[in-house]
Order: sequence, then C-alpha cells, then structure tokens
Amino acid sequence: MPKFRRKCVIKLAKAEFRAFWSNPAGGLAIVVFLGLSGLLFYNSVADYAALNLGLLAKGRLLSADLTIFSQGLTNLGLVLLLVSPLTTMRAMANYAQGGHLDLLLAWPLSPLEIIGGQGLAAVLSLWLLAALSLLPFVAIWFMGVGSLTVLLTAAFGLFLLAATFVALGLALGSLYPSPLAAALITLGVLAVLWSLGWAAPYLPPWAAYLAQGLALAPRLSHFALGLIDFNDVVFFVGVTGLALAVGRPKPS
Repeated sequence: MPKFRRKCVIKLAKAEFRAFWSNPAGGLAIVVFLGLSGLLFYNSVADYAALNLGLLAKGRLLSADLTIFSQGLTNLGLVLLLVSPLTTMRAMANYAQGGHLDLLLAWPLSPLEIIGGQGLAAVLSLWLLAALSLLPFVAIWFMGVGSLTVLLTAAFGLFLLAATFVALGLALGSLYPSPLAAALITLGVLAVLWSLGWAAPYLPPWAAYLAQGLALAPRLSHFALGLIDFNDVVFFVGVTGLALAVGRPKPS
C-alpha cells in the first residue's frame, strides 16, 4: 500500500506554492485572472443598471441575483479555466523537462505524496485567485445588493470546479515532458468539457445525453443560482479523485 505522510505532502505543497508565486507564471495568472474577472464583474453591473433604467418607469426591477451574481459568478468559472493550466503546467512537466523529476522520485516520497503535494499547492493557488475575485460581490452584498445564499453556494461550486481543473491538469501534465505542451493540452481539454453542453442540441440523443452529463458549465450554473445539487457535488468530487488516481509522476 503506498505511503501517504501528511507532513511530507504539506512541506512539498509549501515549496510548490512558493515556487509558483515567485515564478512569472504566478504573476501572469493573477494579472490575467483579476483583470478578466474585474472586467466581467463591471459588465454584469453595467448590464444590470442599464436594464433596470428601462424597467424603473414601469415600477419593476430585475433581480440582482440573476443579472449580477448568477451571471457574474458563472463567468468566473470560465476565467478559472483560462488560468488553471498556468498553475499545473510546471507541476509534472517542468520536473521532467528540467531533469528534476528523477531527483524528486529519489526523495523518500511516494508518487501519491508527490501528486498530493503538487495538487494541494495548485488548488490553493486557484482558490486564492477565486477568493480575491469574489471580493467585489461581497462588497455589493454588504451594500444590500444580491443574496448571501447565492454568493456562498456559487463560491462552493467555484472551489469544487477549481479542484477538478487542477486534478485534470495534473493528470494531463503527467503525459507531456514540456510545460507548454501540458498547458495547451490542458486548456484544450478543459475548454471542450466546459462547452460540451452547447453542442448537445446538435448531437444524436445518446451523444447529447453524454455531452450534457460531462459538461462543466451547466453544473457550475446550478451553484450560481443558489442550488446545491448532490449529483453536481458527486460529479466534481468523482472526476477530481479519478484524475488524481490516473496522474502519476514519471521519470524523464
């Protein structure tokens, strides 16, 4: 049975976390993520204000939960998708390319501990970005706009989605010796999984059912509406566990 020592995993995760944020990839990730998430938040608020101007004369107002929170928080999932390959591209591939993976495997660490430490560092990096991007939503909630329930459930969905992105990135990155190749293939696979639901109406019934079952965007949208579906939670946890089980560091 493979060893799994929490102290070793935490030490490796700390080293990987520091290495990522001291690397240009970390700076690029935070600039891209916060820039895009801020722009999308601004657009959501601007759309909400513009639509309500037309309805105000009729004595009606749109729900902020639907126009700002649900739409804006679902968009954050797409931005997470764009930056998640930056957090995982160096985890496996960079070791293999630089010849460091053989050294890492020579440590008294099991492959399970290695994948656990690298996965923990990557998911903490994504969670940090997600938490920072939620601050504008928290601010307007304090101003009396939007629902705390929607905000909390959407945040829970984002954290589950981030863990799934990281696990898939580690699994795919373990197959490629180049960080750039690992990042591109991860981005491509995640983009396909995100958008599968949009292709469902044009597919045969059996393929449409499969596409809807694997699509990531509709599952996040449920959380962004304030709903926690047990099927969605099981899906994210199951895909994350399966990807971590498949991904293994390989000597160069």
